[in-house]
Amino acid sequence: MSLAYIRMNLDLELSAGHQAPSLRTAANYILRIGDKHMSELYNTFHNHFEVVSADTLGLMEAAFRIRYQVYCLERSFEEAESFPDQMEIDEFDLHSVHSLVRCQRSGQYTGLVRLVLPNPVDINKPLPIEKFCHSAMKKAGFELSSIPRSNLAEISRFSISKEVKRQCAQKPAVSVVKDAVDNSQETGRTDSRMLPHISLGLFAGIVRMSAQHSITHWLAVMEPTFLRFLSRYGIYFQKTGPVVDYHGRRQPAIASIDSVLTGIYANRKDVWDIITDYGNVWPLNKGARHFVFS
Repeated sequence: MSLAYIRMNLDLELSAGHQAPSLRTAANYILRIGDKHMSELYNTFHNHFEVVSADTLGLMEAAFRIRYQVYCLERSFEEAESFPDQMEIDEFDLHSVHSLVRCQRSGQYTGLVRLVLPNPVDINKPLPIEKFCHSAMKKAGFELSSIPRSNLAEISRFSISKEVKRQCAQKPAVSVVKDAVDNSQETGRTDSRMLPHISLGLFAGIVRMSAQHSITHWLAVMEPTFLRFLSRYGIYFQKTGPVVDYHGRRQPAIASIDSVLTGIYANRKDVWDIITDYGNVWPLNKGARHFVFS
């Protein structure tokens, strides 16, 4: 990246009517532009996928249909007959928000995630993990009392449709996301190589929804294998109790969003770029890069 390239972008900012930047602002701008110029993973992701907030009736229906496809048809977690309209919905959707990941080439939605927010009528009403894993968490001595209920939400219905992913994979292959374990050439089918991109896109949606609703901590009940998968990309959760039998073997877990994102920045900056959009959605704690490494 040349100085001419930096000057061109700053000139565009000024011509748009923005104030002349301070030295600190200019330095941050240069770092941000440089990152975007160099991040192959960021560009690859956005060339192939888009994170979409399910904020219209049509998008909500698309989210519920993906849930039906994955939870009822593909994994048989729920009875398909219970949802004749082919939209899987439950009691927690009254106070939840959803994000989707769309395949740019096919136009189809390949994945969906739900964030269950505190109940606005009764903020102390249990979240799904508290309802289904209460005894396991209590037995482990785990307490949530130190976290304000208004800042606590649960990651739920993390779903990637095998069928839609297969259809999307029939298009030209996307580049492989390298993990921290194996940086050699990754093998396997194209649709398997798409999984990290879609999963990171869903996490970008989680971060965006959390920022919009002032959430600081996540609860989740995840497959142990999926938690290990996330750790390869610098995403770590703390166990809140033993593995439980809930839609198969599941691990109750919790995470501080600031801690998770700071760790991702330190270990997998390329992943942080995607899920925070270079810090535009969720800046680093205290908003200064050097705090991460001090």
